[in-house]
Amino acid sequence: MAGNFQGRELCYGSQEFLAASDWARGLPLNHRTPVVLGSVARHPAMLRVLAAVWRLPVTDLRVRQSDADAWWFGDWFGPRRQLAWAVLDLPAGEDHYLVGRSRQALRTNLRHARARGVTSSRVTYETWFDAVSAVMRARDDTPGPEHDRPRPEQEVAFYVARDACGTALAFAGAAVFGQFAVLFALVSRPDRQPDASWARYQLHTSLAFDLGSCGAEHLLTGSALRVSAGHQYFQHLLGYRPRNLRVEMIRSPERFTKRPTGERRGVQVPVESPPG
Repeated sequence: MAGNFQGRELCYGSQEFLAASDWARGLPLNHRTPVVLGSVARHPAMLRVLAAVWRLPVTDLRVRQSDADAWWFGDWFGPRRQLAWAVLDLPAGEDHYLVGRSRQALRTNLRHARARGVTSSRVTYETWFDAVSAVMRARDDTPGPEHDRPRPEQEVAFYVARDACGTALAFAGAAVFGQFAVLFALVSRPDRQPDASWARYQLHTSLAFDLGSCGAEHLLTGSALRVSAGHQYFQHLLGYRPRNLRVEMIRSPERFTKRPTGERRGVQVPVESPPG
């Protein structure tokens, strides 16, 4: 199953990536080294898969302790290297992000959204929560704690996609850490298809451009391996790549400042919601 793939980077959809995903989904959520070693001992062929995961390019994060403590996903910023997380390098410009064969499906979905009059924008919390309530109601659900008004120590960007009549089709939220952002919500309504599906792609693209223009360099959505195959395909179309995370925790009162648009360097965290 693992095959011989020495020297090749682990990428979405490959045989090695699928093998790594099957293995990772079988591990406990809060696994430790002995659990991993025990799993590999039972399946020696996975040694090559684990080696490929370990060799993934590394994204370096700098996070203030107080900022990490303000979020429910603060454990992402622990001292251990986080393996195979989904990371999107935020685009410097629209033209660069959308070019190439790998973005053909994304461009097609964006054209469908525009043709149906779908629009996406960054909004206030109040406007966002109204959209959250409408979308969750269409899903026979209600807003959860992750939709509460942010506390003063939390910097959040809120986004909504609407149809031509102004009906909320999807919403998204990103925690902003200066150099990077974490996508903690991206949810669409199930009763307005296919518009809501196309809106999901437009909404994500809009927030990626917005966060990039504000100086953020990377957008993270959690493990690239543990999520469902549908999530992985969605991430692949949007340009996410599996990357390992290496965190430097900043304990001083230093705050990361936004760089001017166009000045981009370095590397950086989704809690993610189902794409549908």
